Amino acid sequence: MKKILAYKFTIASAGLIIVVLLLPASSFSTMPSFSGIDKLAHLALFFVFSLSYILEYRKEKTKNPPFFSSIFIIILFILGSELLQLFTTSRRFEWVDMLFDLAGALAAFLASKIINPQAQR
Repeated sequence: MKKILAYKFTIASAGLIIVVLLLPASSFSTMPSFSGIDKLAHLALFFVFSLSYILEYRKEKTKNPPFFSSIFIIILFILGSELLQLFTTSRRFEWVDMLFDLAGALAAFLASKIINPQAQR
């Protein structure tokens, strides 16, 4: 239980991603729309998810998470979240979405280095 509480924001943001990606597309019809807003949303959601993970990992273990294993786990989550969309009627699997998800995650790692460059490795 202590581990789960240590990663509460990571878990909450993962839950938010799953909910948002599985909501029917019609749920967003009243929101402002412009070309690329979907991709921007993917980037932002995975930025928040990844940054939450990095910061909570640092807080719990007092060092940075291992980059390659973290990216591997994040990629599995990205793939899983896209595959779940195959079970909906109004959403679809898109490789480009996965690229924007990954870009958001990588941006979070970069931001974490800028925010705290002295964090232990």
